[in-house]
Amino acid sequence: MKVTFPHLGSMYIFCKAIAEEAGIPYVLPPPTRDRTRELGEFHTNESVCLPLKIILGNFIEALEAGADTIVMVGSGPPCRLGLYDRTIKVILSDLGYDFRWLTIPGIFNWQAFLQNHDETRELRKELTPSNFLRFPRAVMIGWRKMRWCEHLEDQAARKRAVAQNPLEVERWLQSGLAALDQARSLPAISKVCRQALAGLAQIREHGRRPLKVMMVGEVYTVMEPTINMNIEQRLGHLGVEVKRSSYFSSHIRRGSRLDRGLLKERRQLMELAVPYLNYDVGAECNFSVAEMVLAKNMDYDGVVHVYPFSCMPETTAASVLSTATTELGIPVLSLPLDRKDMGLRLDTQIEAFVDIMQMKRSGDLH
Repeated sequence: MKVTFPHLGSMYIFCKAIAEEAGIPYVLPPPTRDRTRELGEFHTNESVCLPLKIILGNFIEALEAGADTIVMVGSGPPCRLGLYDRTIKVILSDLGYDFRWLTIPGIFNWQAFLQNHDETRELRKELTPSNFLRFPRAVMIGWRKMRWCEHLEDQAARKRAVAQNPLEVERWLQSGLAALDQARSLPAISKVCRQALAGLAQIREHGRRPLKVMMVGEVYTVMEPTINMNIEQRLGHLGVEVKRSSYFSSHIRRGSRLDRGLLKERRQLMELAVPYLNYDVGAECNFSVAEMVLAKNMDYDGVVHVYPFSCMPETTAASVLSTATTELGIPVLSLPLDRKDMGLRLDTQIEAFVDIMQMKRSGDLH
């Protein structure tokens, strides 16, 4: 058995840690690249949204590298992510690949438990008692790595906007993530992360107050830099501090229903969206609208809304945001992303958006 999983930002560090610590063989797909996208586009319909194409490409490359067991996350309607597992299974089977499948449910309940019990019946036969005994510690190591990854990325986003040389931020961030990936104990994890944070803190700052934006939208495009074309870095290099709305750990905590505070926060966000959207569209749509209101209340300078071209819930959110921006008085940049989005076009849009925020802050734009 060799398990594999799709790329989603730095989530691979979390998944690798669990597999390594539990002694489960795994195959890490190559980093998402042009070939990954081309494979997904070639084997799907043009109207299928970008995350499905990229995830399919990840799995094809992993199967080519020797994987035989695919682990995929599930979701609920109306986002099509909830159907990705079935769709991708059919496509890969039609292509002649031999593999086994395991769906991690988006919400953990008895129905999901029973489904997973059936799916993992054959897989469990290949696991040894040692694998089972090591699994709790593996999850703990993976979880700690994931939380530190997110903390490092968050601190890098803050520092990038004020650094005299933003490239120093990228070097410290990448070296920190690489060291974190290699750490094999809780003390080692804390040590390498504190070293990375200390390195970030030593970077010289230019002293100007940065613009602040909240990045909202569909989970995959918010969290995967190769899909959103490193928009956090692009904005940071222009002196803009970016706060992401989505973190992988938050979705796990929400799905497990163990974090009551997070569930309460999600309910409050739904209420914030009611003046503009008084029914649950599904996926992250209502939260994208609510986070725009939240950004206004927290004195952010703007909102960047990223989503896959043809994403139904986020297309609805984009329409609402375009109306609410005038009432709330906060600039919004909505970016539907597909294979035609090139860096030059994106740079032009981002630079114009930054100019608008700067003019609004200085009082030259009302």
